[in-house]
Amino acid sequence: MKKLIMMFILLISGISFSGADTCKWIKNPDIYVTKEIELINHSQLKGNIYCDVEGDFMTYYIGMENIEVGLIYNVNEKKELTYDNIFNIMTDFQQDVAKLLPRNIPKKNLKKKPKYYTFRLYAYNAKKNDTFMLFKYIFDTDKPDGDWKIYYNNEIFSKTSEKMQKILKNTGYLPTEDIVY
Repeated sequence: MKKLIMMFILLISGISFSGADTCKWIKNPDIYVTKEIELINHSQLKGNIYCDVEGDFMTYYIGMENIEVGLIYNVNEKKELTYDNIFNIMTDFQQDVAKLLPRNIPKKNLKKKPKYYTFRLYAYNAKKNDTFMLFKYIFDTDKPDGDWKIYYNNEIFSKTSEKMQKILKNTGYLPTEDIVY
């Protein structure tokens, strides 16, 4: 009887632990993903890396020549996503992206480096108790000093005022439907 009770307790505890939210790095990353993970760890940003729907830290390839890195904000603060708070999150995001630019790749590996590094900004919305991708920055490594394309989530920002959309467009942001969770 004691064995039966012990097995039942182990079964219940195993079930409760198996459903826990755990995120992991992808298995067998190549040199470029490994270098990006090193930058994340060196910059102490692991806690800001978005955990995708498959339970992986978003630091991996999407397509052949594009490394994606997702950064999430407002999880601990749980503030309402007002324009001021979004602006502050964007400022933090831009500073964090600057720390993650691929400057640590050995010269012998530069020739085959990914063409694009895409950085996605995710924010937790306390009012809706959900996380949304707000912005996407794409860094083109083929350009001599790099080149940036910046996008806003059209689905979300189409619900804002025309003034907000105009501000985004006037500052170089383009709308995108390319949303990854």
